[in-house]
Amino acid sequence: MICHRRKFLATAGALSLLNVPAPAYADSRFPSRPLKVVVPFAPGGSNDLVARLLAPRFQAAMGQPVLVDNKAGAGGAIGVQAVAQAEPDGYTILFHSNSIVIQPILVKEPGYDALRDFVPVSVTTAAPLVLSIHPSVPAQTFPEFLAYARANGSRMFYGSAGHGASQHLVGELFNSMAGTKMQHVPYKGNGPASAALISGEIQVLFDIIPISRPLAESGRVRILAVTSKTRNPSLPQIPSIHEAGVPDFVFMNWQAMWLPKKTPDAIAQRWLADARKVLADQQIQTQLGEHGYQVVGSSPDELVDRMQRDSAQWAKVIAGAGIRVD
Repeated sequence: MICHRRKFLATAGALSLLNVPAPAYADSRFPSRPLKVVVPFAPGGSNDLVARLLAPRFQAAMGQPVLVDNKAGAGGAIGVQAVAQAEPDGYTILFHSNSIVIQPILVKEPGYDALRDFVPVSVTTAAPLVLSIHPSVPAQTFPEFLAYARANGSRMFYGSAGHGASQHLVGELFNSMAGTKMQHVPYKGNGPASAALISGEIQVLFDIIPISRPLAESGRVRILAVTSKTRNPSLPQIPSIHEAGVPDFVFMNWQAMWLPKKTPDAIAQRWLADARKVLADQQIQTQLGEHGYQVVGSSPDELVDRMQRDSAQWAKVIAGAGIRVD
């Protein structure tokens, strides 16, 4: 971590997408062939959605094809390990979420060290989840749901994309802060979890806005709240859990980019410079905003700080709930 901080000292502090000048980089030959963005999850999820929105913009900025490569498995560890072991030449970059620091807390041998094995580039985006319920639950508002969930205790079931997934951890955080006792039901992916909510097999699911909003519009689920501290601009009528009855409850799912360790500074700075350029584009900001994402565009140091904060927070939640994967 100290190495990372010194390496990117010139870019420390808040990153202004429009006003901070791009860093100088020396290797004008990079890139000279196609680049690969590794997403360590299956297509269709949050990381995949954002990566595929950004990839064409990076392609235009870098003048080479930028391909999204989904390497799913082991809670994201397979894709993360693949990038950690890749040639540190800048042609392979990891596009992952806060799960990168959660997985090592859940398993004894994750196969990587998030701070040691990578060069941090930037947090790109962040978005809340939404609390969705099956229409059979007799609650039209979040306060009504909270009262109902507290009264029904362990007879309430919430789903997730798998044991230890973000949805699982958010559900346990909610239980601890809201005084509920909902039981967790893991599924093999986000699709099966959504299908279980639609069918009524589970009553509650914390999910991303792009998946939940169409289901709510068709009447198959009911969205009651968002997990950000304030309302999300793409769902202005939906309150936050914080404002609607559970003070200080906040969860933001963020995405970021990492390069293999020993990647030359000049190449890492090229990725950082182009990330600034891509994220400053008004059209991409609009596209991301429509899906409920906000542009972050951090410095490498800020990414490291965010990783450390999340690791400490989720270690407490995981220990308190007794969650283990292996």
